[in-house]
Amino acid sequence: MASQRLRTQRRAVSMASAASLDLGRLVQEAEALASVLVTRPTGETLLTRDGRRVLEALNLGPPTARMIVACVSSHHNMTGDGAKTFIILLSKLLRGLQAILDKREGSPFCEAIQRSKRDQKHCHSLKQISQSLMTFQTHILDHIMAQDLRKHFLSAFSSWEGEISRDTMESILEAYFCGRIGNSHQKLLSQLSCDFYYRCIPFKNGKNEMLDLVNEYFVELHSAVTGLPVSNSRILEGLVLHRDFAVYCPADGDIRMLILTESIDSALAPPGLEFVVNAEVQYQASQVWITKRTEAMMKHLQNNNIKVLLSSVKQQEIVIYYAKISGISIVECLSSEEISLLCRTTGISPFIPTQDNIRSEISETMIAKFCRPLVLGSKRYVHLGLTRTCAFEPHCVIFCGPVHGITEQHASAFHGAFKMLQQLFKAVDLSDGCEAQPENTNNTSKTVNDQQLKTSMAETEKQFIDSSSWVDENPSSLIDRGSSVREICNDAMTAIENTSTSVVSKQLDAAQEYWKPGNPIVPFKFEKSYKHTVQSYTNLVIQAGSVLPVGGNFEILLHYYLHSYAKQCQQPKITVISTVIADALLSIPKILYRTTKENSFTQVCFKATSALQTNQQLPMHQQGLESVYCKYQLVASVLHCLTKLLTIDLIIGIKRPPQKTEVNDSEEDL
Repeated sequence: MASQRLRTQRRAVSMASAASLDLGRLVQEAEALASVLVTRPTGETLLTRDGRRVLEALNLGPPTARMIVACVSSHHNMTGDGAKTFIILLSKLLRGLQAILDKREGSPFCEAIQRSKRDQKHCHSLKQISQSLMTFQTHILDHIMAQDLRKHFLSAFSSWEGEISRDTMESILEAYFCGRIGNSHQKLLSQLSCDFYYRCIPFKNGKNEMLDLVNEYFVELHSAVTGLPVSNSRILEGLVLHRDFAVYCPADGDIRMLILTESIDSALAPPGLEFVVNAEVQYQASQVWITKRTEAMMKHLQNNNIKVLLSSVKQQEIVIYYAKISGISIVECLSSEEISLLCRTTGISPFIPTQDNIRSEISETMIAKFCRPLVLGSKRYVHLGLTRTCAFEPHCVIFCGPVHGITEQHASAFHGAFKMLQQLFKAVDLSDGCEAQPENTNNTSKTVNDQQLKTSMAETEKQFIDSSSWVDENPSSLIDRGSSVREICNDAMTAIENTSTSVVSKQLDAAQEYWKPGNPIVPFKFEKSYKHTVQSYTNLVIQAGSVLPVGGNFEILLHYYLHSYAKQCQQPKITVISTVIADALLSIPKILYRTTKENSFTQVCFKATSALQTNQQLPMHQQGLESVYCKYQLVASVLHCLTKLLTIDLIIGIKRPPQKTEVNDSEEDL
């Protein structure tokens, strides 16, 4: 018995191997994933594929590579975009950190471990880097965004009430679809998504609730039709249920409907009890009772003017029979998600047929303007014209395409666009629990000069503890220390809020000049309401609706201000981390301008730096707008993923048989 146990242990050891984390291997894995996403077989840059779907289709072996893909998927599911940029930025950060560790001499991450054992040096350095990254993300990033980048942000809203013009919406959506869809269909999908947004939103203050509902039930709110041109894609009023009528009885006018989650025909015994039949006569009598009970229930529904039953279960033949006699249509076998969408849209609960309510008035009904069959391709569906009872005007979208792969790609991009819009209308606070305050326009407000702001910066930096003392400290304690730093940051932002209105006026004038009619794109109309389009000074790091022109402007801005901060920072480790992140950010505009003839990356970067040094607006090289929140969240997600990777102590590899390829897998899945 003991010998058998020993042989089992030996087999387990032979099938598993352990190794410490190798930063060089992480670099190779991240760069390999990036090359899959951004390079064609010919070596040309590829920026039109769905990065998340490509990554998830890969059969990856290394656990760290699978962890990277999981982080990418998590970020994409939240923001609807950024899979390719995520991998590119992560690979450049890993390459920059490897260069720092390879340098050794003069590196702040190697000095504190000279006396450690040789096999522990590398792991010790990675732990220090992960802790410095956590410090940067917790304390530095928001501070740079609030003090430096925020003054460059523009607002997508055309008024204080949160209204967004159609021109601005189309500019944002066109920029989004540019990296997700081929050139021939970008305009069509951006207009389709813009139409869907404005048709579904019943009032200007209901956009957040509407976007939440659309993103949660998008599968139920769209249908795909193959064999037709993409140009046939359209938006339909009401909802399309992905089932056919079990019974169809045409009806005019307002149609009262019920939602059912159980069969109409009554059971012979309550749940949990048995009904015992001892003779044929008893069985026949029980069937007669069920028939009469079902007939009475259907008659009761007819008397209450019920015209349609929407059921999540399959109804019995006796129910179908009496429904035809009573002129009641039945749609059965609806999914739980469709039932949930109907309940949320109409605000009613499912009807429960019992002995008690067979003669009482039915109140849980919804009204439809129409309920009719709908043929899409070779399939028959149910088309409901529901009336709105919440912050969502019921509409659905039909995607057409020659093959399934095209419609699936367009539906995925369309859904991602609404996830992006959901993030666009979010705000980021400088400190937890701090609410946005209205702009201070009092003429007696105190002015704050540059020296006062620098003093506030210096006081904030003093709060950072020497990074060498964080090496053996629990990372959770670093978050607790953030409260004091955030309070000082709040003081700095309060000082900015009290700035005289002359500073704000200069920003308004600059923005008006920047978006003058002669420019290629004018997303905002600077007429009587132009003063609402520039970010006001509040306690928010990122206000809801914050946008920037596309073309790498966010990355260039953050690169510039991170380098400026690194030059003034007195903490060596934070200085190195800030520099590595700043340099990695430029990898994004490098790819964007790699193939452009008019504006090379060097020219774009030089013009942008010159503009920032002279306090001018950044030059615009591409049309379109993008969400600042999504860009900010991308950087935060990449840093979080990098921190997770660097905190791995040991990788245990277990041999396993190769995974079987599913029959449904094909190249079209990419």
